[in-house]
Order: sequence, then structure tokens, then C-alpha cells
Amino acid sequence: TSRVMPIRALGAGGGGTSYDVDQAVRFAAGLANDSGTLPQQRADIINLSLGGSPFSQATQDLYDQVKAAGVLVVAAAGNQASSAPGYPASYEGVISVSAVDAQRRLAAYSNTGSMIDVAAPGGNNSVDLNGDGYPDGILSTGGTISDNGVNYGYSFLNGTSMAAPHVAGVLALMKSVNPNLTPTDMDALLAAGALSDDLGAPLP
Repeated sequence: TSRVMPIRALGAGGGGTSYDVDQAVRFAAGLANDSGTLPQQRADIINLSLGGSPFSQATQDLYDQVKAAGVLVVAAAGNQASSAPGYPASYEGVISVSAVDAQRRLAAYSNTGSMIDVAAPGGNNSVDLNGDGYPDGILSTGGTISDNGVNYGYSFLNGTSMAAPHVAGVLALMKSVNPNLTPTDMDALLAAGALSDDLGAPLP
């Protein structure tokens, strides 16, 4: 089994900065951060279903420190259908996740390129190819804010932000079976194709 450590790095509607995200990563990894507090137990895997900030050497240094601490970081590759590196997914030491649809084909929105490490289900809300009456997205928990607070529910979403947690979840289950697995071990398993199926020739 695995447990989730929910951390809010950004404000409502995604307001915030890459510095805020870095501070959340530091906290989750059990590293010194601006809050002056640490979790009772650090996270083994950090999922980042976000992106948009440009490369920062300070942030690269952070991910080097996080990896050295034995913490795996997984991030969404981005939804611009671009081969340009996107961050934080393209930082060294971060597992960059692109998206495939229910037919295991590259999702039309998914970023590609040499910085991608693995693909996972990201969904496609524009079709219902399995004929179940629902869009072929990823059924996800969510909520809407009203005067009465947060109304929780489920909705179908798509994007590399849906694909990344699939990978983080598998890695968490692997760590629950073998707590001694390190980020270097995971990198080697990914590079050897031991954790994935080959779906065809690499894309540019």
C-alpha cells in the first residue's frame, strides 16, 4: 500500500510562482524550506502535474538535491503538442511523462521529444471510442467552490497532468514492495524498457 501527502503549492486558479512550487517540493522531500517545518515522513515520490516556468539553474540544483536524498520526481511533459523542452518535466533527474489515449496512441495534445522518459494514459475527452457513453478521459476527483464551500465530485479530464500520476502511482507501489529502490534504480529500469511497452519508433 501507499499513502498520499497532499500539498498545495499554488493558489486558486493556479496562482503562484515556480518559487512556490520549489518550496512545496522542498517540504515534501524533507528538505529545509521557508515554512520552517518538515513532514513527519518525507515523500518517496513527488508528482508534479503542472508546468510553464522556464529553466532555472536554482531549480535544477534543487532536483539534484532531491534525487540525492532518494526522492523520485515525476512531472507532466505538457500539452502543447510540442517537442520543445518543458519544465519542470525536462529537468535532469525528473521523470517526464507524455500521454497516450485509450488506444495506446500518442495523444494529440501531448508534448514529445528527447526529454520524455515514458508515456502513460492521459485520456481524450473528444471521443468515446469504447462506446460506454462517457468521454475517453481519465475519471478524476475534483471539486467546485461555492458559497457553501467545496462541492466534491468526479469528472473526466485529459492531459499529461493525468498521465503523470499513473506513473507516480506505479512507482509508489513498487517502492511499497521494495523500499530500497532508488531514483538511480528507476532510471535504469526505465532506460532498459523494463517498466514500459515499446509502442513504435521514437518521435522527434
